[in-house]
Amino acid sequence: MKRLLTIIGFLTWWGLLYASNPDGRDAEEALAQIDNQIAQYHQKGDTEKESEARWQKIQTLKNFSMTEKQAEEALIQMEWFRNNQQWDNYYRSWQLRSNALSAMGKLQLALQETQRMLSDAKERNNKLGHAMAYKQIGVIYLNMKQTEPAVDALQHYAELMKDEESDISSLSNIYYRMAKAYDYDEAYDKELQVTNDWQRFLREKVGLRTDPEARECYNAWYLAKAAAYIGLKQFENAREALDSASYHAHLINTSLSLHHTYKMQARYYLARGDAANALLYTDSVRLVTNEKDDHTSEIRAQALMMLDRGSEAAEIYQRLYHEKDSVFGRDARQHLDELNTLFQIDELKTEQQRTKFRYTLIAASSIVLALVVLLIFGRRNTIRQKKVNEQLRIANERAIVSSKMKTEFIRNISHEIRTPLNIVSGFTQILTSPDMELPAGSKRDIQERVTENTDRITKLVDRMLELSDVNNETLIDRNDQTNALNIVSQAIDYSGIALHTRPGNADAAVVFNTLDNEELASSEALLTNSRYAVHALAQLLENAVKFTKEGSITLRMTSSGTKVCFSVEDTGIGIPADQTEHIFEEFVQLNEFADGAGIGLTVARSIAQRMGGNLWLDTDYTQGARFVLELLK
Repeated sequence: MKRLLTIIGFLTWWGLLYASNPDGRDAEEALAQIDNQIAQYHQKGDTEKESEARWQKIQTLKNFSMTEKQAEEALIQMEWFRNNQQWDNYYRSWQLRSNALSAMGKLQLALQETQRMLSDAKERNNKLGHAMAYKQIGVIYLNMKQTEPAVDALQHYAELMKDEESDISSLSNIYYRMAKAYDYDEAYDKELQVTNDWQRFLREKVGLRTDPEARECYNAWYLAKAAAYIGLKQFENAREALDSASYHAHLINTSLSLHHTYKMQARYYLARGDAANALLYTDSVRLVTNEKDDHTSEIRAQALMMLDRGSEAAEIYQRLYHEKDSVFGRDARQHLDELNTLFQIDELKTEQQRTKFRYTLIAASSIVLALVVLLIFGRRNTIRQKKVNEQLRIANERAIVSSKMKTEFIRNISHEIRTPLNIVSGFTQILTSPDMELPAGSKRDIQERVTENTDRITKLVDRMLELSDVNNETLIDRNDQTNALNIVSQAIDYSGIALHTRPGNADAAVVFNTLDNEELASSEALLTNSRYAVHALAQLLENAVKFTKEGSITLRMTSSGTKVCFSVEDTGIGIPADQTEHIFEEFVQLNEFADGAGIGLTVARSIAQRMGGNLWLDTDYTQGARFVLELLK
C-alpha cells in the first residue's frame, strides 16, 4: 500500500506539472525539479521515493521526446537501481532504454538489449521484468515486420500479465497489436482467432463497464474483428462489428477513435464494391485528422479508379511512389549502418578479449618459467591450442551472427516489395482502363514508372535469392551449350546498359564497346549455366555504369585452353588497392551514397566460383576499374 501511494503521488505531481507546461517547452525545468526531489529523498534516506523519482526522470525524458538522453539516462539509473536492489524500476528503466533505441531506428541494437533484459529477468525470477521484456521484443519484431516471432513474444507477455487487474488497457493493446500483425500479413483466419481470445479477455476483465477505458477496448476489438471478417469476405458479420465499433467510437468521440472507425468503414465499402461510400469515408478520415495515412490513400485511389476518375488516382499513386521510394532508401541505408555498427562493436569486444588474454599469457608464462623450465614447452602448447580454439569459437559466433543479420536484412527488404507492386498495379489499371484518356506525356511517364518498378522488383528478388545461397558450396550444374556472344547479348539486355547509350540521350556519358572479335565469340563454344553466367556478367556491367560518369565502358573476351575470360573495364572512379578483396564481402559499399545494397559483387563471385571459374579485380589497370570473369568452357 505504501508503494502504491508513492506511485499515485508521483503520477499526480507529474500531471500537475505537465498541465502547467502542455507544450513541453519547460523540459529542463521539469528535470531540475525531479533532481531536487531525488536529492531531498536521498538526504532523508527514503529509498522507495528516491527510486520512483529516478524512474520518473527517465519517463519525463520520454514524454518530452528527448530520445537520446532517455537512452543515456536509463543506463545511469539502472546502475543505481541495481545497487539498491530496486528491481521493478530497474527493469522499467531497461525497457525504456530499449524503447529509446527502437525509436532511434536502431532495431537490431534494441533487440539485443531486450534479449539481455529477458535473460536477466529470468535469472532473478522477476515477473515484471520478464513480462516487459517479452512485450518490448514483440513490439520490435512488429517494427521489423516479422509477424510470427512478434505474436509469440506478445502472447508470452499476455500470459504473464493476465492476472494483473490494473493492466487491462495494456493487455487489450497487446491483442490489438497481434491482430494488426496478422491483418498486415493477410492471415485473416489467425486474426479472427486472436479477436476470439481478445473477446474472452474483455468479458472476464471488463464485462459490462461503460467507462471511457472500457469503450476504447471494445471499440478496438470490434474494429479488429471487422477487419478479419472483411478479409474473409463475411460481410454481414463485418457490418455488425462495424456498427458496434461506430457506436463506441462516437461515445468516446476522439479524433483517433473516429479516424480508425472511418478508415475501416472505407475498407468495408471498397471490399463490397461500393466505391462512392468508400470515397465518402476517406473524406471523413481526412476531416477528423490531418495525419497522412498511406492505407487510406490506397483505398481512396482504388475507389477513384472504380469511379473512372483515373487522373486523380494517378496523382495519389505518384505521391505514394515518391514517398515509399525515399522511405525504402532511408530504411535500407539505416539498416546497413546498424549492421556495420554491430560488427564494429563485435570487433571491439574481440580485441578486448585478445588484450586480456595476452596479459594472462604473459603472467602465466612468467610463473611457469620461475618454477621449472621443463614445464614451459607443455604450457606453451596448451596455451597455443586454447588460443586457436578461442579464435575458432569467436569466428563461429560471428559467422552465426552474420548469417542471422543477413537473413533479417533480406526479410525486411522483401516486405518493401509490396508497396511498389500496389503502385504498379494502380498504374496498370489506369493505362488499361477503356474510358481513360491521358495526355501522351503522362501515359509515357506512367509506362516508364511501371517498367522501372517491375525491373527493380525482379532484380531485387533475384539478388535476394542468390544472396541467400551465396555461402552454399554446392557446384552449379553446367548443362547449357552456348557461346560467348549469347552470354554477352543476354547480359547487355538484363543489365539495361543500352539505356545509357541510346542515340539522342544527352545525359548518357557512357560509350559502350562490345567484343573485339564477334566472330571468335560466336564460335567459342561453352558448356555452362546460361542463367547464372548472364547474371554474373550483367552485374559487372551494372557496376561499371553506376560508377562511370564520363568516358567509356569496354567489354572484351579472351580464350585459352579450357577457359574463357570476359573483362569489363571502365574509366570511372576506380577502387583503392587496399580494398581489392574487401569489395567482394557482403554488404560492402565504398561509396555510401551510391545506389544498391553492396551484395552484387558477392553474388557474382559466388556464381563464378561455383561454376569452376573465378572473378577478380585487375589491379594492373589504373584508368578506372577492370573486373575479370573467368568461366570454364
